[in-house]
Amino acid sequence: MKIFVISLARSVDRRAQMLDKLTKADIAFTFFDAVDASVEGFPLSERAAPEITKKRKGYTLLNSEIGCYASHFLLWQKCVEMNEPIVILEDHAELTDDFKSMLTLAFQHVNEFSYIKLSAPIKPRKFFEDKKLTQSHAIGHFTKNTCFTTGYIISPEAARRFIEASMRIVEPVDDFMEKPWLHHVKAYSISPFICYRANIKSTIGNERKVKRKIGLFQKIYIELFRFYEIFLRFLTK
Repeated sequence: MKIFVISLARSVDRRAQMLDKLTKADIAFTFFDAVDASVEGFPLSERAAPEITKKRKGYTLLNSEIGCYASHFLLWQKCVEMNEPIVILEDHAELTDDFKSMLTLAFQHVNEFSYIKLSAPIKPRKFFEDKKLTQSHAIGHFTKNTCFTTGYIISPEAARRFIEASMRIVEPVDDFMEKPWLHHVKAYSISPFICYRANIKSTIGNERKVKRKIGLFQKIYIELFRFYEIFLRFLTK
């Protein structure tokens, strides 16, 4: 089981914190250098489609969000090249005490559930069990988006499908990964979660949520597109 931690090479403090956490948990891992969006012409930046994002969402993605997407994309490529499932963590992940044991159990089922999220949803969601792991944990799915890419297991097949559906980058990677109508990959989760986002300052921030200079017709289009995706989500349950 190979574990990769996405982290900017210059994020010395975050790397030190993750090294400490994973060492204490007796987990072998490798740092994967995240795409640095502060560098002009960073990998995959040419795939951004700000005009589509603005039309559908009312905002454009930050370079850091595109860089985050690119970082995951490059690890999907690595997963396909290795032709074996991998575990991907971000460097702000906090681990539960049973992280290692439950990760080991969940990893055994990656051929059945090709994309398994390890982190918790932002808000409480109704959870449906698909496979019991222990008396307390199960793999299942939520009825609504759970956001975040703090930690997950991915198979080569799921990685390949994500790659093929990423010709354009129009939304944050965590939103994209939970839209099976785009890539035919269903998101599963382990519950209760075994990792979560640490309470540290985000390198992305919330600026993209600010919608400026949006006219009435664009607001209507944004709402119509939102309902369209709700309908697609219903069809792909």
